[in-house]
Amino acid sequence: MYMKKLYEKLVLLLPWAVLLGIFQVNFQKFLPFQRIFKGAYFFDYFTVTDIFVSVLLAVFMIGLITKKIQFTERKVPTELTIAMVLLLLAGVLELMFLTTYEPVLTTASEYFRGLFLYPMLVTILFVRTLDETMVQKFLKSYVIMVMSFCVLALIQFTFGIFPGAMRDFTGRLTWPYIDFLTLKSGSANWAAFLVTPTLMFAAMKNVDLVFKRAHAKRKEKIFWIAAKALSGLVLVLTQSYGALVAVAVAALFYCFRALPWKKFLKIFIICFILLALGFAAVTQTKKYQILTGQQDFRFDTSATSRVDIYKMNLAMIEANPLLGVGLNQYQSYFTLNQEKVLGHTLNESHIPPHAHNFFMSFWTNLGVFGFLGMLILVFGIFWRTKFSPDHPAVFILLAIMIHGLLDSYYWQQDIAYSFWIIVAMCYLYTTNKKEHLS
Repeated sequence: MYMKKLYEKLVLLLPWAVLLGIFQVNFQKFLPFQRIFKGAYFFDYFTVTDIFVSVLLAVFMIGLITKKIQFTERKVPTELTIAMVLLLLAGVLELMFLTTYEPVLTTASEYFRGLFLYPMLVTILFVRTLDETMVQKFLKSYVIMVMSFCVLALIQFTFGIFPGAMRDFTGRLTWPYIDFLTLKSGSANWAAFLVTPTLMFAAMKNVDLVFKRAHAKRKEKIFWIAAKALSGLVLVLTQSYGALVAVAVAALFYCFRALPWKKFLKIFIICFILLALGFAAVTQTKKYQILTGQQDFRFDTSATSRVDIYKMNLAMIEANPLLGVGLNQYQSYFTLNQEKVLGHTLNESHIPPHAHNFFMSFWTNLGVFGFLGMLILVFGIFWRTKFSPDHPAVFILLAIMIHGLLDSYYWQQDIAYSFWIIVAMCYLYTTNKKEHLS
């Protein structure tokens, strides 16, 4: 019994280990004993998250061997099994036949373990071991973690009291995603990626509480309103248009599926008014004025540069259809081949670290098997759930895929774990207690 309780406590602490990993990666220069975590290359390290998951896996194995922890009757879904086999095959092929491009940002084995192997193992554990009570507790822990992240990010955005950039040059919220050497801002999209699942989940919970469970406890309503307000404010301040559109479309689709027509129409009208007001505010931002050419800027806008990025993506896939360019080598390959493929150097402040498209990112990093694995997983979940409102997490996955048309929701360890957590919740979390996916 003690081993099972320890395992369950570690499961509930996983989101917080992910949060600590974010701060370790982005604030390495402030952490003591950092050499313990470093390997052969500069960016090659064991994160706090890696170490925590290693402990979680060890506790599970000991509990399984001693029969203190048992699997539930729930089976691993077919599409999840196929996807993981293909991703593992892709990873093995990368490790065996990888062509190395300088500079080496991260060794392939460390990158695959931290962003794929460990998150996938955690997903299998969740699917096979968590009961309904643990699912509810885990979701609450995850949401509270993101809310804490939002509070810290908003404090920095407002007061600038922590190490690192207060905001980027356009005024977007980026902290704590910064260059850990210079402490200058990174991409605001990482923060947008992290808060999107919580915003979606909180929005759907609010719809459920208002229209379906009007007599829910006041504390529960306040909690989910706070979760929606904090994550929504952070997302707005990141000025990630892709994320905002994705959340709006996926949330409206959920309402369409979950509510009677008249109630949906009311929400649609309210959302339309809010979007109109939001667009009016957006037109005053520096990012929008640069994007529309109202302000001069020495680099291409994100819309313009994406043409070059997608051209490079197709060239990478055409030249390396089976293996792609390799794990975490997109940036290095791009730098070495941009003039040959594009006829000029990319007019951005830096070479992008990923393909700015969810599925193209998997093909360029993990080859055709990685691409097929993710394709089967995502559309397999869509097919299995039929977008039933009883499975709210599938609408979060939909938001990720909509945003994934223009960006790559994955390629930081915390975002990778967020993705696989949502995958697990697509199978585990249901508002219909009689229905369980397997």
